[in-house]
Order: sequence, then C-alpha cells, then structure tokens
Amino acid sequence: MIKIIDRYIFKELFEPFLFGLGAFTAILSASMIMFELVRAVVLKGMPLIVALQVFIYRLPGIVVYIFPMAMLLAALLAFSRLSGESEIIAFRASGISLYRLIIPVLVLGLLVSLVNLAFSEIVVPEANLAAKNLLLETSTQYTPKLQKNVFVPEIEHGQLKRIFYAQVLKGNTMQDVIVQEFNNGQLQQIITAQAAVWQAAQNEWLFKSGIIYLLAETGEYKHLIKFKEQALAIKYSPSDFLIGDKNPDEMTMAQLRDFIKLKEKMGEETTDIKLQLNLKMAIPFASLVFALLGAPLGIARRRASSSIGLGLSILVIFFYYIVTFICMAIGELNLFSPAIAAWLPNFITAGVGWYILSQKAIG
Repeated sequence: MIKIIDRYIFKELFEPFLFGLGAFTAILSASMIMFELVRAVVLKGMPLIVALQVFIYRLPGIVVYIFPMAMLLAALLAFSRLSGESEIIAFRASGISLYRLIIPVLVLGLLVSLVNLAFSEIVVPEANLAAKNLLLETSTQYTPKLQKNVFVPEIEHGQLKRIFYAQVLKGNTMQDVIVQEFNNGQLQQIITAQAAVWQAAQNEWLFKSGIIYLLAETGEYKHLIKFKEQALAIKYSPSDFLIGDKNPDEMTMAQLRDFIKLKEKMGEETTDIKLQLNLKMAIPFASLVFALLGAPLGIARRRASSSIGLGLSILVIFFYYIVTFICMAIGELNLFSPAIAAWLPNFITAGVGWYILSQKAIG
C-alpha cells in the first residue's frame, strides 16, 4: 500500500515537473539570453551560428535556477489536484497523514537537488567559460580588443605557479610583458619582454627582445639570459588574458576555493567570492525546500489550473529571490557569515512550508 501511494504521487508530480521545465526554460531563456543575442545579431553583426552556439552554452547556466522552479510548480499543481478532487481527504480518512503523503515529494526534491548540484558543478562552469571564450575569440577575430594593465594569476594544485602582466594587450599581441614563475611558493625566475605574439598554429607565445632573470632558492639573483625571440608554451591564449579573473560561474567549487585562497594570500577582500561559493550549493537545494513549500500551498489552493499554478510559482520565486538579494546584501556588509547569508533564504522557505503543512495537518 505504501509503495502504491509513493508511485501514485510520483506520477502526479512527473507531468507538471516537465511542464515547469519547459515553461520556465522558455521564459528565462527569452529574458536572460535571447534578447541580448538578438540585439548582438541585429546591431553588432554577430553571425547567427555564433549566436546559436552562445545560446546553447549559456542555457545550462539558467537551468540551475529552473530546476527549483519546476519542482515548486510540480508540488503545487499535484497537491492542488489531489486536494481539489478530495483525494487528500480520502487518504487522511484511511489513516494516512499529510506528513506521510509529503515524503515522496521531499524524496523527489532531494533527487532533483542532487542532480542540479552535479549539473551546476560539472556542466555549467565549462559551458559558461566556453560561451565567454567564443564571444572573445569572435570579437578579437573581427575587431581586436584593446586592454591595458592585464594581470592574470595561474594556480596549480592550490599554489601560485605564475603571474602574467602586460601593459597593453591588443588582439594577439602583448606589449611590455612580465612573467613571474614560482616553485613551491618561491619566486624562481622572471621573464621580461618588449612584446609577445600569440602563435595559434604552435599554441605558444613568441616573446621578443627580452631577458630571463634566474633566481636562487634564497631569492638572490643568479644570472640572466638575453634573447631576441623565445617561444614559451603557456596554456593561456589571448582570449584567456582578456577574461582576466574568472567569474565564479565559470569555476567549480574546488577551483573557487583555490581562487579564494589565492586572493587571501594577495590580501584582497573575498567576502563576495565566498558568498558565490555557498550559493553554488544553496541554489540547487532550493528544489528541496520548494518541494516542502509547494505541497502545502497546493493543498491550500485546492483546484488550481496550470496557468494559476505557474503564476503563483512565479510570485513565490520572486519573493524567494528578494529575500536572497537582501541576505546577500547583509552578507556583503559582513553582518552575517557568507554561509548563513547564502543558506538563510532556504531555511526561511523551509520554515514557512513546514508551518503551512503543520497547520493543514492539524486542520
């Protein structure tokens, strides 16, 4: 009997969940991606094939937010139908409590949260980085971009490996370049050059008119090597230098932790980055708390159509993100720790859902 109930509720959740995925994907992709790309195609002459590729790359970034929305809509519509057709009353009359009925919803919410977390950790950073690289490569291909005072650190296994600096970067050429190389945290050598040109075919930089300064383990100068041309196999391409510091959306949680450690070593403020790190886990688990909120809301609404459920879901999500923005602002002011600021909206939403559920269970 218990397994039959679980299968029955899972079946009720499945169709509105798919409907939510489709509806919210259409709404968010149009507002967050397509409008910007259409302007780029019409006003800036971006090739349609490039626009299509950028759209595909950026889509995973909004799917992370769509999963919780779809879970909220699924729980709301499913329990609204069960309540509207008096099936909730029939379940309770047979001795099955609301707390028992909501277990399949929470299980599905947890599964969606875990899938969303894995998706945001594995797919989203690579897709966002690919989208930015494509845009930068396209821009440098047609109109070389000028950037001054380019500074890019390279981290390997949590330690600083290199620091790149160029006074000017235009297209595939850097001017007045300095490269500092480290070994186990110790400065090992310094390379200076008047210019460096990217050799795409060889996947390397050709440094011109420069000097290599070799340092001893004590940090003292040993000797120098002058050169007219010197090819260096550095993993960064011109588009990577144009990116500068990566956006948190383009890094996994492990990479973001390493990035925070580097910033702290450099004496920079890291509160905002720590907030983003905690949000990377808090947002996917919004699916679980929305499942807890959506089911009792559906019981309260009774028979709600898909359009009404969609509208109510958007209203709930709107207030959820308002609370999130407020908590983030408080976190930026260091009134809350980054972890509390990122997770507090989930705790508030779960508390409201549990309160409504307990009231319905009593009533």
